[in-house]
Amino acid sequence: MILGLAMALLLAQVEVAEAVSGEATLREQEAACTISDGSTCEEAGLAYAEGKSVTKNLARAVSYYGVGCEAGDAGSCIRLGLAHDTGQGVEKNAAYASAYFQKACDLNEATGCSNIGLSYVFGQGVRKDEKRAAGYFHRACDAGNSAGCANLATAYVKGIGVRRDRKRAAPIYDDACGDGDGNACFNLGVLYEKGWGVKRDVDRSQYLYRSACDEDEGAGCANLGLLYEKGKIGPHDSGKAVEWFRRGCDLSHGESCFNLGKAYRRGRGVAKDEEQGIAFIRKAVEVDPDFKPARRALARLS
Repeated sequence: MILGLAMALLLAQVEVAEAVSGEATLREQEAACTISDGSTCEEAGLAYAEGKSVTKNLARAVSYYGVGCEAGDAGSCIRLGLAHDTGQGVEKNAAYASAYFQKACDLNEATGCSNIGLSYVFGQGVRKDEKRAAGYFHRACDAGNSAGCANLATAYVKGIGVRRDRKRAAPIYDDACGDGDGNACFNLGVLYEKGWGVKRDVDRSQYLYRSACDEDEGAGCANLGLLYEKGKIGPHDSGKAVEWFRRGCDLSHGESCFNLGKAYRRGRGVAKDEEQGIAFIRKAVEVDPDFKPARRALARLS
């Protein structure tokens, strides 16, 4: 079971304008994307990144983000940082990623502040500095960024750059969850399930895990499945557990895939199928190479 609390992924993205609505619009955006006016560069780059009205071309997307960022467009800087963070369309480079997130934050884009805060938490591209990270999370949250608030709450839960204070974390998570942040919903669910800083309430955690899963946070799906599997929210129901594990696995969540694989191998909630079980355990390792239980299980099966 997921016992810890996850920081939001280093892939928080800014909200983008309406999708490109045709090749003519894209050409206009490309023409307008210049060093003197980068306002349309993010949209042009996004069209190439997603293959909208044009053949998908990640390298070209990065080139437009670069022009936009140099022109002072914060959204382009974040996209450029994400590209370097993931190695999509450009060589993976944590130092460049953090620099572009920093520039976005300096341009008063709260998502950039949240992301550079994560860089400082993990020491990715910058020297690890938890106190500085917490400051950036505060800045992002104060600007109304839900991912920043979720990260700030996690900082209070874990004592990252601030004094540990789980009671203070709960309302911050609650606000971010209400804004549709799945990571915040999941983490608040953990607090209620464990009774950390709040009165223990498994029914409340069930609702929050479901909300997280509905927001495409696979960890919420996994924990909801485990509540059913362990009979914590009514009678033991392996069939329901499998449904939620499958949903989490479809979201490329490693632990969900691992739990689904175990269910198939044991015939719990689904017809026993060793081959399917191994396939899902293998997928767990593919989507989350750092998930040790799946790696150990796969090594034993090899």
